[in-house]
Amino acid sequence: MLQVGYILGNRYEILEHIGTGGMSDVYKAWDSASERYVAIKVLRRENYEDETLVKRFMTEAEATAMLDHPNIVGIYDAAFTDGVHYIVMELAEGMTLKRYIRRYSRLSAKETVDIAMQIAKGLEAAHEKNIVHRDIKPQNILVSDSGKVKITDFGIAKAATGDTISSNTMGSVHYLSPEQAKGGYVDKRSDIYSLGITMYEMAVGKVPFDGDNNVAIALMHIKNEITPPRQYYPDIPESLQRIILKCTAKKPLHRYQSARELILDLQKVFISQDGNYVFIADSEQDGSPTIKRDMKEIETIKQSLRKNRTEDGEDPGQIPDNRDYQDNDIEENGEDDSQDKPFTNVIRIFMILMGVLLAGVLLYAIGSALSGINVGKPGDDETEKIIEATTGNVEVIDEDLVEVPNVMNMTRKKARNTLKKQGFKVEFQYGKYYSDKDNGLVVVAQNPEAGEEVQKESVVTLTLGVDEGSYVEIPDLLGLKEKKAEKKLKELGLKVNLAYATSDTIEAGYVMAQNPVGGAKVAKGFAVTITVSKGLEEVRVPSLYGMSQTAAQRQLESVGLELGDVSSDYSGDVGVNDVIDQSVDAGTYVEKGTKVSIVISLGEPTRIRYEGKLTITDSPFEGDESGLVELVLSQGGEETVIYKERRLSADDFPLSLTFEGLESGSGIVIMRIDGKDVKEYEVQVEAIAG
Repeated sequence: MLQVGYILGNRYEILEHIGTGGMSDVYKAWDSASERYVAIKVLRRENYEDETLVKRFMTEAEATAMLDHPNIVGIYDAAFTDGVHYIVMELAEGMTLKRYIRRYSRLSAKETVDIAMQIAKGLEAAHEKNIVHRDIKPQNILVSDSGKVKITDFGIAKAATGDTISSNTMGSVHYLSPEQAKGGYVDKRSDIYSLGITMYEMAVGKVPFDGDNNVAIALMHIKNEITPPRQYYPDIPESLQRIILKCTAKKPLHRYQSARELILDLQKVFISQDGNYVFIADSEQDGSPTIKRDMKEIETIKQSLRKNRTEDGEDPGQIPDNRDYQDNDIEENGEDDSQDKPFTNVIRIFMILMGVLLAGVLLYAIGSALSGINVGKPGDDETEKIIEATTGNVEVIDEDLVEVPNVMNMTRKKARNTLKKQGFKVEFQYGKYYSDKDNGLVVVAQNPEAGEEVQKESVVTLTLGVDEGSYVEIPDLLGLKEKKAEKKLKELGLKVNLAYATSDTIEAGYVMAQNPVGGAKVAKGFAVTITVSKGLEEVRVPSLYGMSQTAAQRQLESVGLELGDVSSDYSGDVGVNDVIDQSVDAGTYVEKGTKVSIVISLGEPTRIRYEGKLTITDSPFEGDESGLVELVLSQGGEETVIYKERRLSADDFPLSLTFEGLESGSGIVIMRIDGKDVKEYEVQVEAIAG
């Protein structure tokens, strides 16, 4: 790290260290040439041998130097001087949007729109220069006390050659566009998607997609639909919701095509709150086939994520092996996002016109036949001839109709294969009797029935069951203890599948649900699932760091927890009155209703000392006894002497002293007499500003 007072490049005096990123440190400095304060981002020396990181570091300077906009942090200089790679930037005051959201839990619709418009204006300026940021996220947005917003960190931005660029380096996975997740090509609409996710987080207080690892989250961006924000907070205007959903459309073609389009719609949010002016494409009617994503494609996503080395130090995390994502669990709407298949639409229109033309020719032929018939009163024979002439005795055949085969009494597998070979889709349901696939399960009913003619690819619903003479009746197990329920089922020759769930009403260890229900008839050997209560529901404790007390309380209550004691301490890491510590670590699972205490910041004092007081009333000595007394404070695994060895007797007690602690909080004072521990006293140490 650079030392305070160091003069970089014979021009920039380092004043203080103000931030740390994944590969660099940021300092406040005084530029003696231009006589202004600046921020200097310095690449850490351990990264100098990594050519990719050095190139990426300089990319930020090259990309941002082309931009001059009030919503983008300006770049003044970039150089390699005194053996240091550095970028000189505008000193933008304020906090990151991520911290701002955490502080207030969620933002109002008005504030969300205001911040989103400023970000969009900055992106518009970048996109006009053919620069795609590729890592828009709240961590890369600065918000000043006056509400001024600036985009920073163009470390993975790239000037587009034409309309798109390769997505070899990706942004943070929570804000990733589907095309970035696929490792494909990105353009300015990818930034709009990331801005849509950021708007979602501002309005709702959390990102729409989260998971156990980055591969899972990336797949959600590709496959999963976003839960509309108003389902969480109905006070969000419908117009704002529609804008967010349009920004986060899976296909780039269905998003806003430019930041200017987005800005124009944002300006109307409170003028037309029904949002009818926001057109959202119906992606469900695009005729795209559903395809399975094979493991090779998942591996491509993993490889892309492994390259994700963001400036703020985010790590792509542990990438799970392929068995965590089986083929049949990963399906998506497969297509080229850069097109909407206009050629297919042309063919469809052409076929419709051809059908109309053929119908006209057929009607003309029938009319011609009728015109040549004697229309006088016909006899029976003539009547037959007229009928024959008008119908032509032509058998009308619908080539799309096929006959449903008979699959009654077939096993599940055989029936499914028989129907699929003939182009049918198959759905299964259980009838009156239940059975496992290994215990005589057969088709006992089918709909449509055998012999019926239906359209190709129709769904045939098969009801599965067993012969009535081979079943047993499942008893009602609700309210029984787990072991007793298991015993009952096994006595009937049935297997048991155990599941567990939390419950606010059912005591732990008792059956709270069963499948099939009591009274159902099943074959012997059938596996009955019983769900056993685990007792009160456990919830995951959220991180409260950096939040205000009000926001922290709201966050706790949203997951069923309560705010406990509120204490304070000095800290400059967060704003005054923001949370710096919590009594239960974030990520811990606890019972609903648990109280979580917090410590809020008193700000950063000029000096902090930790002071404690102790009065020992009971003398450890009797009569004329005496000894060398030493008092030692133990805090946080460390010990310090607070009362040096002195020979004391019973006359020296009560003994009172004020001592300096190691940190605020509780501690133990150990009394040693002649080198031996004889007694312990619990004490409290408080932080005091000097």
